[in-house]
Amino acid sequence: MTRQDIERLHELMQSALKHDGPYPLSSGIQSKYYYDGKLRTLDPPTAWLIGNVLADVIVGSGAEAVGGLAIGSIPITDAVGLAAHLKGRYLPTFYVRKDPKSHGTGSQVAQALLLDGEDLLKPGRRVAIVDDVITTGSSIRQAIQAVRDLGCIVTLIVALVERHESNGALRDQGCPVLRIFYTDEEGHLFIDDEFVRRAEEAAGTGVLSR
Repeated sequence: MTRQDIERLHELMQSALKHDGPYPLSSGIQSKYYYDGKLRTLDPPTAWLIGNVLADVIVGSGAEAVGGLAIGSIPITDAVGLAAHLKGRYLPTFYVRKDPKSHGTGSQVAQALLLDGEDLLKPGRRVAIVDDVITTGSSIRQAIQAVRDLGCIVTLIVALVERHESNGALRDQGCPVLRIFYTDEEGHLFIDDEFVRRAEEAAGTGVLSR
């Protein structure tokens, strides 16, 4: 991961922002701009870049798995898991449904089955939670609660974009909260220098080559 990778991702992410609002957000807020992250996370070249940008930071947090709330987190976690795998690190993924399944096992969580046959999510498992955007933080909070109910430890929360309305919405969760980008009231997208620092630091330690 290099600064140039994040700058290239910044260029690509600009097209996920629409400025011809007002737009109603899922939180009930009316906004003059709208960030549609799936326009980029569902694009394979962009998803691959996202995975590479995030993998070192997530593994460096001590996470043994990465997941989030369906559906926004799914392409992100898949990209991160594959990027880590190709660098020699096993980072299985999971996602939390908004509601438990009405059929089958009735589970609210879909998760990888480990090679030894054990459940991925169990007491003491260290996990990272990701999402495409933080506005009020409600989606991420739901994912956090679901994994904590299973006894997991959340080591890191990371979003591709934090909207200007957030005001540090998730700083009360007892673990680091990172964002790659953030917006202002007009919807301009900025690179978070703190994320760049953390990413360069994680890449420099070689956590994915051990």
